[in-house]
Amino acid sequence: MAVTTDQETLKNFLKRRHPEYYTSLPHWTFVESTYQGGRDWFGANIFRYIKEGEKEFNDRLGRAYRFNHTRETVDLVQKYIFKSDVERSNDAPKEIGDFWNKATQSGLDIDQFMMLVSCMSAIFGRIWVFTDTNKTQQVVTAADEKEAQVGVYAYFVKPQNILDVGFARDGSIAWILVMETRRDDQDPFTATGNITLEYRLWTPDAWYLFDIIQAGKRGEVVRMLDSGINELGEVPCFPVDHVLGENRYTAPGLIDDSAYLDRAVANYLSNLDAIIQDQTFSQLAMPAQGMLPGEDKYNALLEMGTKRIFVYDGEGGAKPEYISPDPSQAQLIITVINKIIAEIYNTVGMAGERTKEDNAVGIDNSSGVAKAYDFERVNSLLANKADSLENAENRLVEMVMKWHGKAAPAEELVKYPDTFDVRSLFDEFTIAQNLSLVDAPKTVRREQMLQVVDKLFPRLAADLRKTIETELKSWPADPVDLAAAASSKPPTSFNASNKNPQTQNRQGQVTSETANKQVA
Repeated sequence: MAVTTDQETLKNFLKRRHPEYYTSLPHWTFVESTYQGGRDWFGANIFRYIKEGEKEFNDRLGRAYRFNHTRETVDLVQKYIFKSDVERSNDAPKEIGDFWNKATQSGLDIDQFMMLVSCMSAIFGRIWVFTDTNKTQQVVTAADEKEAQVGVYAYFVKPQNILDVGFARDGSIAWILVMETRRDDQDPFTATGNITLEYRLWTPDAWYLFDIIQAGKRGEVVRMLDSGINELGEVPCFPVDHVLGENRYTAPGLIDDSAYLDRAVANYLSNLDAIIQDQTFSQLAMPAQGMLPGEDKYNALLEMGTKRIFVYDGEGGAKPEYISPDPSQAQLIITVINKIIAEIYNTVGMAGERTKEDNAVGIDNSSGVAKAYDFERVNSLLANKADSLENAENRLVEMVMKWHGKAAPAEELVKYPDTFDVRSLFDEFTIAQNLSLVDAPKTVRREQMLQVVDKLFPRLAADLRKTIETELKSWPADPVDLAAAASSKPPTSFNASNKNPQTQNRQGQVTSETANKQVA
């Protein structure tokens, strides 16, 4: 695809955005800032209430605090997703093994990188994973690659930086425009430290890097900073969704709703703090007749009332008094906060993480039936997200092999858990024993034994697993087969001095000799 040099066309292209970009950008920015938290978050998300003065609002803003429920829900999903080890084949090619050991330019391995991908996709709903190589034209042979430490690396891009994307008729990505930031920091003494925006266009056969500068009377000018050949033969990126979906540009995230509920909790907590402050430091109300401006007594009264005094006509002989908010208002806010916190965890299917009656303390007193339903919801969410991560990582394997000029493996090398139950290996053996006692059907026992194999050997080689599955097809053996096998064994040998061979049986069993003695 040829790139035009017409300035007007280039400027229109770089300033054009996907139709869903501007509608989604405020939401992406909000959920990211709510997850990250920090003091700057309060300035943009704590709202002034009616009749609140500038000083009161600034003081309340400085005292604002929150428990980051948004981060808590995302981290809980992360904990459950990666509680069990991801199964990666031991038969993977060397190129894949090297990539798994160093998946990013900063040195993160594949586990660490996929944790970041999982976290970011939960926040934004959809992120984009890119792959690239540090191979240059000077690197030709395998020895050159080893000496230059050539490899393929991956990185993710937030949706705010995916400005536009086009799709071919078959659904593949035809091109993508990415916004990048660059800081002038090469030289510690002469560098300006300025941050500039650059725009990278990826196509299946090439890439181009642009920026926009101010050129005096000419106004804005688009420059092509660099370009190169895309040796992969396709756009080297793909989207990763929080859960599997069909939308081409956006996808629902884990905290789409709960982040706004979290903001409401922070605002109610700030209002509660204001009530507590007013309750502790009550306001003085006194007759206006008792205040004489210009006298020391007037200044003393101002200090006594913490510089806020309500005055009224005291001609009837009323005396000064302190007033404070109604305590029932604080109780109402506390009740609402607890209900909202319950909804935060309920929207992500983790109501079991909080109690049903007092969601502000963390004591789980919900019933066993409620916990079972909560688990089914969480298990469905986690299984869907695990499928999305599994697809992404296997897609990475394909791209890495293609960067090396080789075909992808015929079988998928990565397998994420299908279920996220809490049964341990000991529980599986207990279940197997109970199934044997009740004489469960052989098919049931075989399927349960596969669960034992999965937990006992989570990273089993493919050929060895096939051998185990083949052996399980003839397990457990029928009682008729066991009897035939026992009858085919040679008779038990016995000592010549012992005239009763049955006394050679196992310890604890009654032999014919001991039986005769007992009868006698």
